[in-house]
Amino acid sequence: MNGLGRTVEPMGGNGLDRVPATRRFDPRRHRRIAGLYDLWLAPGAGGRLVVPTAPGRPLDARAVATLVRHGADAAQDVRILADDGARHLDLFTEVAGLLGHDVLVSPDGSDIRHAVDRSATGPTRPTADSGPLDAVPLDRVTRQPMDWLVLQPPDLATSLPGWFAVDDGLVRPRTGVVGLPLPDGLALATRADFVTRRATAHRLGASSGVVTVAVTARSGGFLVGTYSGTQDVHSGGQLAALLGDLPLYGADLRLWLTWPSDADEQARLVAEVVELAETTGATVWTPPAGGRAELIDDRRDLRAFDPTGAVAAWQAHRPRYADGPSTLDATPEGLLVSRRDRERIVVASPAAGAVDTGSADGHPGPARADDPAPGPDGTSPPRSADPADPAPPTPVGDGTGAEQPAVPLPRPALVTESRRAADYGPPWLRRGQQVNAETFEAYVLVEGDPARAVGDGLPGVELFVPAFLDPRSAPAGSELLRVRISPGGAIPMAVLRAHVPARFKYVLGSPDTYLLPAARLDRVRLVGGFRCDGFSRLLPTVDADGEPLRIRAAPTNRSVAGLPNDVRRWPGFGTRQAYALLPARSRGLPRGWLPLYQQRPVARPGRLLVEVRVPAGRTVDVGATHTMLAGLPLVRSRVDRLHRAGVDLVLASRSYDRIVVQRAFRAQGGGWQRIAEFTPGPLPSAVAGLQSAVPPRVDPPSTGDT
Repeated sequence: MNGLGRTVEPMGGNGLDRVPATRRFDPRRHRRIAGLYDLWLAPGAGGRLVVPTAPGRPLDARAVATLVRHGADAAQDVRILADDGARHLDLFTEVAGLLGHDVLVSPDGSDIRHAVDRSATGPTRPTADSGPLDAVPLDRVTRQPMDWLVLQPPDLATSLPGWFAVDDGLVRPRTGVVGLPLPDGLALATRADFVTRRATAHRLGASSGVVTVAVTARSGGFLVGTYSGTQDVHSGGQLAALLGDLPLYGADLRLWLTWPSDADEQARLVAEVVELAETTGATVWTPPAGGRAELIDDRRDLRAFDPTGAVAAWQAHRPRYADGPSTLDATPEGLLVSRRDRERIVVASPAAGAVDTGSADGHPGPARADDPAPGPDGTSPPRSADPADPAPPTPVGDGTGAEQPAVPLPRPALVTESRRAADYGPPWLRRGQQVNAETFEAYVLVEGDPARAVGDGLPGVELFVPAFLDPRSAPAGSELLRVRISPGGAIPMAVLRAHVPARFKYVLGSPDTYLLPAARLDRVRLVGGFRCDGFSRLLPTVDADGEPLRIRAAPTNRSVAGLPNDVRRWPGFGTRQAYALLPARSRGLPRGWLPLYQQRPVARPGRLLVEVRVPAGRTVDVGATHTMLAGLPLVRSRVDRLHRAGVDLVLASRSYDRIVVQRAFRAQGGGWQRIAEFTPGPLPSAVAGLQSAVPPRVDPPSTGDT
């Protein structure tokens, strides 16, 4: 038996003979797989993919994603039934990102054929003339089965397996509990969170002496999903049975979870954790009740937080008959470390002469999260009488040059805005979000020179800025800006209410991460700039107290013509006509982007004019984008320059091959003369044929062409 429970064929195939009986793809005989949406595509003009029932409409990534959304369930993966699917790897990778799910495509050099699943035996075994048939990619030369390629969303791509098993050309559902391997443990997932859980599990590094299990807490128990799409809440004893293959007896088990906020659910979950410890014989470590465990990317480890968002020590739940003390220590920095390997060292703080303790790896421990930040004179301000009241933000960047401890900043209280509140800026961000009800401070990551970010704006391609409370989540050596945010200026990512673009779904649900929308940047002021030194200290770099936070659409290699990602597109639907001016003698198209015009421009000597057909949403509407960004004065882009230059449309270079040239003209006699014997085709090949040293023959001037 193989891993899927099927009998292996004598010839070595898993479910298929090595030379299977095949026939051409027949939609009427195709075998459907639960949870997988099949999209049948075929090559069209110029090698572009089309729907077989509409061969005159070439597809781009957005069109393919729209077809899937109209026909598939939101939780389904997609299989593209098209020959040589890997030739369109960029297209389908973009589709995976837009959908947030895996996309299965055939390898290059393969044909999609139907084959009988020969795993069945007995009198009911299907033949080539009865029953449904499996779609299998066959090598065009050897006629042997080839494996489907699994394309994961680019922002969430990992080396971990997908929802379905792919084996010898067959796609088969997995069975049992949904579990993803961790370096020392297991991540339990459901269909709804499989892709994000897989991406997060991939980032966890190997630990020392602890088994890690990632699981979702739900209704006072543990949420467990199966590959059939069902999910159920398990008790501690049931979870122990699922983890029977892990070496847990006498070991340390760390639960990577977020506690529920309801007090009754917390009490029930505590009882289930105790039952888990008693059943497995392991010491079970959890964050404090009401808190959470969060991944530290730069260390690839987990840190515990309490309900207020402050760093806290892990809590141990030991079985009654545990033998000897635990081999782990819970540090005040929210980490679990091996007691055997840990050696305490003393590091003198140059800022205030304080003494920090740390581990033998040379990383001193940061100040406790509930300790107030030192003042300019090195002393600590008085604590609030009420522990629930966070200390007021301590101003930094005051010119003293003092280091700051890298500790999490306090969370603000939240309030839900009405649907009539002021706009946020990004067009996909609907009104009525939860926002901060009080002034608070946060950190913003800077790419490049922080001084330029203060003066010219933070470089980026989005109409928002992500901010976070814990500077230790930033990689060592990162440049940070500390900002002060007035009420209504920030939206917590964990409760974002919007259908966000797939390109940054990876930040959704991130605790203590906030979105600063472009239309609310007038409520954000810079406090100062720092560099994270990797030793839980922030070194001052820039004094920017009171300066507004701006966004600068840069660099251009990550954007189209130096514009943000959120722009107005043209045409809104269908296919429309536009024009492009090109040099007559040079070869090739400009890199990056090409200006287009909706009306035929005035003839210019030494230029070619091509009339093109533009599919829906393929160009940036400069005029509409200029109007949209006019209401965002703190966003700087090149749209003003393009608008003043009379550019109507901007076509990105990645869309060149999706634009078809219908007619071509050459400047002659003060007007445009149509070029005879021109064959319509994709923009790159058409332009390469037109830009030559020998002037092609032109038709006599006519009323319609001049």
